Amino acid sequence: FKRPVTFSSECSKHFHRLYHNTRDCSTPAYYKRCARLLTRLAMSPLCTQS
Repeated sequence: FKRPVTFSSECSKHFHRLYHNTRDCSTPAYYKRCARLLTRLAMSPLCTQS
């Protein structure tokens, strides 16, 4: 990211839960899927409203 990304606390909570509890994010072979999941979360209304 070029600029710092700030998320609401609610969004951050989801982000951490996804990141730490998803098999895709804990298995190197699945990192691309993890990135896609987190990107989709970042684009969701929950995270885009400031």
